[in-house]
Amino acid sequence: MRQTVLGTPAPARLCPASGHDPCVRSYCEGKFCVQSTTAGLQLWWAAGSLLNSTDVECAHHAVRDLSEGYLLPLVVHLQAMTGIAADARALILEDEIAARVAFVGTGPVDQVIAAFLDHGICESRYFERAQLAAEWAGAGCPAT
Repeated sequence: MRQTVLGTPAPARLCPASGHDPCVRSYCEGKFCVQSTTAGLQLWWAAGSLLNSTDVECAHHAVRDLSEGYLLPLVVHLQAMTGIAADARALILEDEIAARVAFVGTGPVDQVIAAFLDHGICESRYFERAQLAAEWAGAGCPAT
């Protein structure tokens, strides 16, 4: 796991996130990027990703590191993912890593993937707008 140090340039590879604020802690590795924001955490999966259990484990470790042991609101960006392997889904459904999870997608495939993950330990919901997702995920959660 590699942590982006404040003030350092972004890595020279494509990142699933839409740019990094240099004042925000983040982890970018393989198929994902996780950022800590004042509203909670944001997780982006790379477009075209077919997630396996290793991908999910790595992302969960990054979420735990950035949340410092707290269950924070989490916004998961699913746009243009290909799918999730059964063993990866099992890890997602069995592991409590967030207070609430808001899935963000842009179409029917993303909505199906979100529905496939909707029976986890924490409350979750699907959105087509990232701002609404972040607002919902943070509602009712203690200030981060």
